[in-house]
Amino acid sequence: MDLILVIIAATACGLLSLSVALLLLIKTSLANILVKYGTPFAAGVLLVAALRDLIPEGIMIGGASILNATLVSIVVFFLIEKGFTGFHHHHEEDLVERKNPTQGWLFIVGDVFHNFVDGIALGAAFLVSPATGLVATVALIAHDVPLEVGEFGVQLRSGFSVKQTILRNIVSSFTLLIGAILSFTIGESSGLQLGHIYGAIAGFFIYIALSDIVPTIHSSEKTRYGLQTLFLIVGLVFGGTISSVAHQYIDVGHDHGHDDHDEHDGHDDHDEHDEHDWHDDHDEHDEHDD
Repeated sequence: MDLILVIIAATACGLLSLSVALLLLIKTSLANILVKYGTPFAAGVLLVAALRDLIPEGIMIGGASILNATLVSIVVFFLIEKGFTGFHHHHEEDLVERKNPTQGWLFIVGDVFHNFVDGIALGAAFLVSPATGLVATVALIAHDVPLEVGEFGVQLRSGFSVKQTILRNIVSSFTLLIGAILSFTIGESSGLQLGHIYGAIAGFFIYIALSDIVPTIHSSEKTRYGLQTLFLIVGLVFGGTISSVAHQYIDVGHDHGHDDHDEHDGHDDHDEHDEHDWHDDHDEHDEHDD
């Protein structure tokens, strides 16, 4: 059942992002607004998913050492983006008029890799719990819609036709589904260090969020505290609300990955029962001696 949820969530992420991007590209003014205000909103949701769900769960499983995985993840994704600009790039400059076919292909390759990593993050989130998976789904959709808008614009201006752009982005979006299925099935059936995986995925979310916040808010916001700052806060509140509601109603009856703890409690109860039986036998023996 959980695998079905993963497939539905991954498909929703890919198709919804593509659909909204297509609709908004019809009206450039709306696309500009989405990229400008949707990016800080998405950053807020991503931070909630990382700091309220993935990192606490990772620490619960693997201890504070999982923060090392978070740090390594942030550095690795920084180096990837530093060396390959097509991996993560969807700010206002994507909507500036220019024509560069090479850049269009770079964005497609980068989108394939980025979607695959998004899929891995989504599958890992569902390994924590369905509620955490839902929060990650909302975070990734909020993040990927502005991404697709920017990339669609770049590819169209690079000389690709509308049909070519749609088909290539549909194909690249399937890598999100593949990554989610692989991440979930491998993580569920193997002895991987899930705590460190959660920490690494949290690092990915944090890096995306902060690399969106810094260029978008600090570079383009004219006032000290403007609408972009407000949308970041709205994203935090929205993500926190979704997280709280999801954990309250979706995780009911979910073991949350703590079978070992429950098993340990079962052993404690068994030991207590044995000790009680021993005392009863001992008392009975003393009474017989009397």
